[in-house]
Amino acid sequence: MKCWPSPAPPPSIRIYSSAACRPASGSSGRTDPNKPLLNRFARAYAPGSAFKPLTAAIALQAGTLDPNAERSIVGKQWKKDASWGNYYVTRVSESQTAVNLSKALMYSDNIYFAQVALDMGADKFLEAAGKFGFGEKLPVPLAIDTSTLSNNGKMRNDVQLADSGYGQGEVVMSPLHVAAAYTVFTNNGTMLKPVLLMNEGQKSEPWKTGLISADVAKTVTEKMTEVIENPAGTGHDAKIEGLKLAGKTGTAELKVKKDTAGQENGWFVAFNTDNPQLLVALMVEQVQDRRGSHYLSPKIKNLFSPLVGKKQP
Repeated sequence: MKCWPSPAPPPSIRIYSSAACRPASGSSGRTDPNKPLLNRFARAYAPGSAFKPLTAAIALQAGTLDPNAERSIVGKQWKKDASWGNYYVTRVSESQTAVNLSKALMYSDNIYFAQVALDMGADKFLEAAGKFGFGEKLPVPLAIDTSTLSNNGKMRNDVQLADSGYGQGEVVMSPLHVAAAYTVFTNNGTMLKPVLLMNEGQKSEPWKTGLISADVAKTVTEKMTEVIENPAGTGHDAKIEGLKLAGKTGTAELKVKKDTAGQENGWFVAFNTDNPQLLVALMVEQVQDRRGSHYLSPKIKNLFSPLVGKKQP
């Protein structure tokens, strides 16, 4: 899949969705629990933390988020109030107690983005995020699952809203839609229309314009750069000398209920920031025993390494 901006330079968007696809011994593939015949490229999945830059972008655009303001977050678990009962939001690391947007993206702090979504409120969140093409068919001649923010277009309660802020809850997106959504960061707030095969000389078309301002796009991109460039960033394993990347890792948890083990899908979305040429949205299933989203870092590195030293148009 490719999306090209107009005017040049043209970044191409290539979507890779990967999972265990080899049928079990003696299986035709149809009864294999790994579902090797499933077209994962066309299916919608919980984006997990790959959704966080979108939450940041819409909150910045709405004026409900100050990127420099620090939130006091102590411990690994948090809940809004007693009305949540035994439910709480959990973050991976409790090393940071004064968390701003840069640290929240770099350490992938679920609590921070849950609070950002709550600050927006359900109506603003659904309206702003919905403008990114949720509930719509992607403008490509393929049967690709429609991305949704919730099963019925509404938020049942604050718990669902909080979970949605970090790409869980009932949020689902196809890999192509995730990649298309990230083009707002390379095109000053315009989301590009995906193109299956680009003819020579063909120019891209915007799909959604004015989603965020150029300043918001720049701010979020700068913060995503730290995810890879900073040694503390969750995507630092994908750092390439001589090529600056911005991106976001994600691990989406698929559980029947909280505090139980379940399947984890790893995400890594990245693009080169200087004269962008390539944007990749990569999803791999069942990474729970493979270092989570870190499993994807070498793959991202391999995809972008050919750009090092390459003269850009």
